[in-house]
Amino acid sequence: MDKIKFLINMVVAFILYPFKKSKFKDKNIWLIGGHAGDIYNDNSKFFYEYMLKNHKDVDIYWVINKESKVFDKIPGKKLIRGSVENYLYYYNSKAIVFSHAPSADIAPYNFVVPVLNAFHKNTVKVYLNHGTISFKKRKPMDGRLKNIIDNLLKSYNVVTASSEFEENVMVNEWGMDKDNVCIVGNARYDNLPTNENASPTRCSKVAQTRDILYTPTWRDWIKFDGENFTKSDYFINIMNFLNDEKLNKILEEKDVNIKFYLHHLMHEFIDDIRENITGKRIIFLDKGVTLADEIRKSSANITDYSSVAIDFLYMNRPILFYQFDIDEYKEKIDSYIDLDNEMFGSLAYTKDEAVDKLIEIIDNDFEILESQKNERNKFFRYNDNKNCDRIYSSIVNKINK
Repeated sequence: MDKIKFLINMVVAFILYPFKKSKFKDKNIWLIGGHAGDIYNDNSKFFYEYMLKNHKDVDIYWVINKESKVFDKIPGKKLIRGSVENYLYYYNSKAIVFSHAPSADIAPYNFVVPVLNAFHKNTVKVYLNHGTISFKKRKPMDGRLKNIIDNLLKSYNVVTASSEFEENVMVNEWGMDKDNVCIVGNARYDNLPTNENASPTRCSKVAQTRDILYTPTWRDWIKFDGENFTKSDYFINIMNFLNDEKLNKILEEKDVNIKFYLHHLMHEFIDDIRENITGKRIIFLDKGVTLADEIRKSSANITDYSSVAIDFLYMNRPILFYQFDIDEYKEKIDSYIDLDNEMFGSLAYTKDEAVDKLIEIIDNDFEILESQKNERNKFFRYNDNKNCDRIYSSIVNKINK
């Protein structure tokens, strides 16, 4: 039903377009969004708030689903994703800024409709990504769409990267034009301290705690077989780890909490985990939480293959990789970072290893390993909280061309 509604709305907007030109004349309209209009988070969120504060000459709008739980939390001006108004503003925009894709975040399905896809070519398209390229190789959910998605990626005018490593993946693996890949840094890194003795320049102060953020990433082969979630190795290994008596005893003794954030694409299964937890020190985070704030105030990260680990690398805070399904993951997803030879932080492949190494991190008062320190330069050209400044300048340069 949504597809039909979106199609009707974009056709109505196209019909109205010539009659509404005077309304948009001389306006510098930018649209921004992320996570298919459902979540207010990641690079898009921080760049949007930067724009609201620093560039009031830009008429900027956040694109959001009407039923989103975070609708009322979003400041500034909003457009309902897929509405007639959304498409009209899109047709008159100078730039669109997104974390996933224009169709998901800004103007549903417009780029694939003949004639209407001309508007996709007219606006400057800015791909912020939603995390640093690292442990997950890009692939379409539906293999039949691969050529369409490849061409879509090549159409982007500004693609942000944090390092030469990311640039290399985007150009040589994804086929993007090197002239459009800008090594400017991630917008969300402006929310992070540049080192443990410095505070960020543009965000509200969030005190660091002794909490540990656990962020397992999603598995498409499990998500689309939801009836068997509680029988999956994913569920069993996570539960065995979180319910380990030795671990929970240390958490209690050391006054440490594990904050558990299940990837938003797996969040439909959160109750299956929550209802089977025995430890009192496991705290569950809501899907709509501002994850960047939880990252900032956590002293360490546990993950399997999430790019959240790169945020902790940026902050010089310890990371534990609990990779209980590494062989299956390499076969089905694979990683741009060599999981056998290029890893950093603490590595664990079994529940007992993960428990012991996390306890070691806690006992060492959250000191990081030397091997982790040595990896920072690979992933970050800049460490100065000026990423949003550089992103803005890149967009303006493209608009002016």
